[in-house]
Amino acid sequence: MILITLTTIFDMDKNRIIQLRGQLKKFFKSDKRVFVFEVDSELPDRVKFIYQVVFPGILKFKFFLVYLIARLAQYIDYSPIKIFLYRLIGIKIGKGVFIAQDVILDPHFPCLITIEDYCIIGWGAKLFTHEFSNNKYRVGRIDIQEGATIGAFSTLRGGVTVGKMADIPYGTILYRNVPAYSKPMQILFKKLDENA
Repeated sequence: MILITLTTIFDMDKNRIIQLRGQLKKFFKSDKRVFVFEVDSELPDRVKFIYQVVFPGILKFKFFLVYLIARLAQYIDYSPIKIFLYRLIGIKIGKGVFIAQDVILDPHFPCLITIEDYCIIGWGAKLFTHEFSNNKYRVGRIDIQEGATIGAFSTLRGGVTVGKMADIPYGTILYRNVPAYSKPMQILFKKLDENA
């Protein structure tokens, strides 16, 4: 009975899964910033549905390998080995980039992360190319342009571009683009001073 139920659920979602896989492949080949799809399966089948779209078949094992390499790199203090491991899994990293220890570069879609020359990514920063909320699965590119600094323990959401030489302070949650040469916290403090 359980096998019949799971098979029936898969058959009902099969066409939608195939359609979403095709759309996701097109997204990877495009220059679009974000791809979102609704997860409209039953609650117990939600994770299974996502994995069937995002990591079908053998891709699931490739993801596990990428995940292990990313975790290993995460715990290595700055070194050329760390940069090599991140490049190995598909992250585009320029020259002279510093990535501190405990930085999480999302292993789900590492090919969507670009870190240009001479950037600094501070301790414990997190760059997420995927997220799930409100029954929507969201995939997005992250571009950190030349010389930008991402402060320690900051979080970047997929779809964000950090402009050239921008300075993102400690603990910032970025869900919008940051223009080149900007310092977001300085703008906030100026506004607070004006209201005082």
